[in-house]
Amino acid sequence: MAHAQELGAGVRDVTTVSGIEKTKSSHWMIEIGQERIEARILVGADGRNSTVARLRNLLPRPARERVALQTHIPLPHNFGNRVVLQFLSEGYSGQAPVNDRELNLCLVGVPASISSLRRWAEQNFGITADHPWRTITPLTRAALPPAHENLFLIGDASRVVEPFTGEGIYYALRSGELAAHAIAKIVRGEDRQSALREFSCAHAAMYRGRLWINQIARAAVLSPRFASLVLQTARFQPSILRLLTGKIVPGSKM
Repeated sequence: MAHAQELGAGVRDVTTVSGIEKTKSSHWMIEIGQERIEARILVGADGRNSTVARLRNLLPRPARERVALQTHIPLPHNFGNRVVLQFLSEGYSGQAPVNDRELNLCLVGVPASISSLRRWAEQNFGITADHPWRTITPLTRAALPPAHENLFLIGDASRVVEPFTGEGIYYALRSGELAAHAIAKIVRGEDRQSALREFSCAHAAMYRGRLWINQIARAAVLSPRFASLVLQTARFQPSILRLLTGKIVPGSKM
């Protein structure tokens, strides 16, 4: 952001966008408090519950079949540098170190079971009943087209990668880079539709090969029995795990 300012970009910090409307010239009129800013091209880079997408009525109806709780707790003794995915009758728990002092703890279940999962975490990790948790809902939602004429959605604003295999930072940076190339072509006067098609194709290629992995991961979240079956099968067919991890982390070996 500092580099953008050096190049002449204007920054409005600690502000809320309250309205986005199209003008007669097909530009955008953006309301920020009492200020109105006109823009030729708009980029929504504001996360999975994008305000830009919401104000433009682009967000699909959320699926509420699962909710998640997330918190940081002191790192348990001898936890080690590992990731734990623990399947329970009420849902599942994901655990991973944040640093050498903290553990990131997530719980996923249906609304009716989330209280039971929370009690399980309190008992197993020594968490107090008044410990603060962050609620994440909806856990999943359908992807949005990343290009809408002179509106680009990048990062999580266009697609939420499933939590099992989620890698958000790379996709945010790469999709921003792809959008910048498309916007530069449009500003230079090159064919708009061609630039949008190229961007959409490159955006789709970014996720290709991982989407079906994410579908399997989502099924595991929704059905612990299915996940247990997959893991039991993988014990006797290690090639399955090699295939899955190879799609997630190129060159990985198990």
